[in-house]
Amino acid sequence: MTRLALSCLLVLVVISGPASAQEDYGTRIGQVQRGGDVSFHPTGPGVLHGALDPAVRRWFVPQELFNEYRWRQWEYSNYARDHYKRYVNVLLEGDYYYDLYGNFVTKGWLIFNNSQSQPSQFGSSVLKSGRFGQWFSGVLISGDSKGEHHYALTMSDKIRTTLTPMTFSKPQWDGVQFDYAADKYHGTVIYSRLSRPGGISTSDQQSLVTNATSLVGGRFTVDVGDFATLGFTTVNSHQSNTLIDGFTGNPISGELTVSQNKTLSVIEVVLRDDSPEDGIGGAAFFPAGSDIIVTYTDGSVERGKEIRFEPVIEGGFVREGFLSADGTEEIRLLYDFDSPAFVNRASGSKEEISKVEFRYILGNDYQVWMTSDNQLNQSDDSVLLLVSQADGNVQDNTNLRLVSFEYGLPTATQIWGTTLELKEVFGFDFYGEYDLSYSYRKYPNVVTSTHKSASGIGGDRAAEAWMMNLSRNQYPWFVFGEAYSMDPRYNTSTFTTQGDGFIDYEDSRIHIVELVDDNDDQDQIPDLVRKDWQAGDRTVYPGWDENNDFISDFNQNDNRFLSNNIPDYDEPFLRHNVDRPEFLYGIDLNNNFWIDRFENDEEPDYPYRKDHRGFNIYGGLNVTPDIRASIGVLREDLISADQKNHTNYAMLTVDRDLASWGRFRVFEMMKDVKDDIPNELLQWLPNANIRTGESTKIEDPLVGRDAFVNSLWLGHEYDYRGLKTENFLKWDLFESRLDAAERDLLDQLNTNYFFGIVNRVSYTFEVGLIDIEPRWKSVFRHQTLDAVSSDKKRSLTQLGGLLMSFPLLTSTRMQAGVEMTFHNDMRRNSDDFSGVVGAAQFSNLSAYQGYAITTQVGVKIDRRNPKGGDSVTVTQTFITAYAGLE
Repeated sequence: MTRLALSCLLVLVVISGPASAQEDYGTRIGQVQRGGDVSFHPTGPGVLHGALDPAVRRWFVPQELFNEYRWRQWEYSNYARDHYKRYVNVLLEGDYYYDLYGNFVTKGWLIFNNSQSQPSQFGSSVLKSGRFGQWFSGVLISGDSKGEHHYALTMSDKIRTTLTPMTFSKPQWDGVQFDYAADKYHGTVIYSRLSRPGGISTSDQQSLVTNATSLVGGRFTVDVGDFATLGFTTVNSHQSNTLIDGFTGNPISGELTVSQNKTLSVIEVVLRDDSPEDGIGGAAFFPAGSDIIVTYTDGSVERGKEIRFEPVIEGGFVREGFLSADGTEEIRLLYDFDSPAFVNRASGSKEEISKVEFRYILGNDYQVWMTSDNQLNQSDDSVLLLVSQADGNVQDNTNLRLVSFEYGLPTATQIWGTTLELKEVFGFDFYGEYDLSYSYRKYPNVVTSTHKSASGIGGDRAAEAWMMNLSRNQYPWFVFGEAYSMDPRYNTSTFTTQGDGFIDYEDSRIHIVELVDDNDDQDQIPDLVRKDWQAGDRTVYPGWDENNDFISDFNQNDNRFLSNNIPDYDEPFLRHNVDRPEFLYGIDLNNNFWIDRFENDEEPDYPYRKDHRGFNIYGGLNVTPDIRASIGVLREDLISADQKNHTNYAMLTVDRDLASWGRFRVFEMMKDVKDDIPNELLQWLPNANIRTGESTKIEDPLVGRDAFVNSLWLGHEYDYRGLKTENFLKWDLFESRLDAAERDLLDQLNTNYFFGIVNRVSYTFEVGLIDIEPRWKSVFRHQTLDAVSSDKKRSLTQLGGLLMSFPLLTSTRMQAGVEMTFHNDMRRNSDDFSGVVGAAQFSNLSAYQGYAITTQVGVKIDRRNPKGGDSVTVTQTFITAYAGLE
């Protein structure tokens, strides 16, 4: 035994010898794995054998640091030779982070985190560090590539994304986008917590909620050969409640929020006239054939008529066998689950109801709306939501049908779509898209954790939208065709919830997000105020900002810091070169007196308007490179009403620039029109304050119900050795083919027109060091209506002016000018006036501290003399300095 003990002791000495020769750092500097990799995988706290000392005295260092510091119980602190150094922030290089498998990720900072845990209170979390905006300017991108495969993961508070123009298109949204691209395949996945996405920062704190609205979507495309691309799109926005098990129910149809999931006591259905303006043929309701069907949690089903549970009916005109809601009349059907008729006769209580279905016999031109005592606004008033409407404008009950639908609160918006794009197939290019929109709703029940979902009406759960474009350009010939249909129920809007689960179904500015934004001017700012963009866009003028500086080209000298509220076409000296928007020309296929590319509305920017179905085909010939002729036909109808736009048209354009004779332009378009579809707009009125004024609703005058329409624009420009001339004429004519009685009923003229002529000339020459520019402009207009008013006008305005400029010193110039105005209103003499404007300014350009400094000092005097009135003089003096980079 002695030899064995000595042998064991020798082995221990040999083994322990080398070990004591090096310090044991535990896992603080990682552990070497097979292959030489260093792992920082968490292993939990350990025990350092060298620190196992059964001493009573207190430890003054952690046991992990024993090998480095040993026992220094009574060490004296003296900084005479080794000066004191301050404590170092242990978070100077950030924190330690590990993934879900325990692998060490990095030592650094958490920038972005979005997670959802179910079931859990406050289970939805978004965190955006302040560094997200400070270091990365709100955009964080991670990506990789190998061979043909590329991917990128983008996190930003302002992503511009389009999947397709009919499913998802936003100039900016807050979320995460994953993109993949290969030679044949492309894919995109998007995600956002729409209800509270976090913005540029959550102030380094988690934004925790129990109720949230989430967006998930994607698009996948595959190239078939070298001529075809097939695409698939899905977009889903749904309510989520993290108190519910994540695998409960259908995530596509969403879940009821905490506030939504309350027992209902009252449901109300309202029937209206889908075309109230005609006053006849509204909703026809047949009570004898209509009923309510109630389903309980145990699966049992009861019909209202079986238990004599009938609605309380208010309104409607009594007809033979039915009630009618004509014009502004309504039929209101109130179902009270606290009424004795239900409480005493139903087999279950209202708390046990899991589904409520209505089956109505309806006819004529109806609308069906629905609400309850839990479908409220901020003031706790019930809010009606549209369920269904009739096609066309039937007024003789020939469309009598059974309309069945279930009550529920909105929980999700789901869109499925597919696209096909063909290039150079027998010389043709083709793009087609087909989409289905589902608007899910669920009946609340506090007893069960799952709720039945419904969308649309029985037999028609989805609303469809489709479009096809076909074109061929084989010089000199060209042809283009388009067909489209946009169901009035097609929906890309979604309700968003507050953290407590409340949704205001009336306040679209706070509780709605558009999946396809209204952005008619195609800038970086959505036009409408919505949950995800509270500022809106107060300056929307499509086509009026050709230089993309976000300032109307009709008021170019306006900006954020030095406001100018006078449009350039009314401002002295500038108005010589700027004309009123009424003199613009272009294509107006909806016949509302507005050029199509200048129109602004409050609808999502689908390629085609909702509730429209039709086709448009045109073809033509490039006679020469400067002359183009085409003819076409448009057939468009409203789906929900008996209204149409049937237009046949022919168009000729000429744009020729001759070195000796100048530039000649011609636009001529003749149309045979039968159009009674109103196209209301939201336009910035030219006589309004361009910068701070508000857009104004413009009603369609509908002067093309049955008319011959001609639009003509002739223009000539000439520029030669300082001489500039421009002359153009615009003539819009609407010649009605309605008889006198029809026109009197509609309060319309037989002929509506706009006729305008603009002439201007200027000549710039030098006399020594002086630049001199005399100029003149004439504007004549004669109209019964124009794009912004229906007032009859006939006027002539003459402008004459003289500008001079000469240097005073090396970089200082003197500028002076005078402009005279003579306005003759041939219909109202009281509006005649004359005026004169004089101005002078010193201008200096010099360098200062690396900037180009421009200073201007001057005065302007504007005197107007109205006919029969007192003269008015306005003076302005100014001292201005600008700092530029050039």
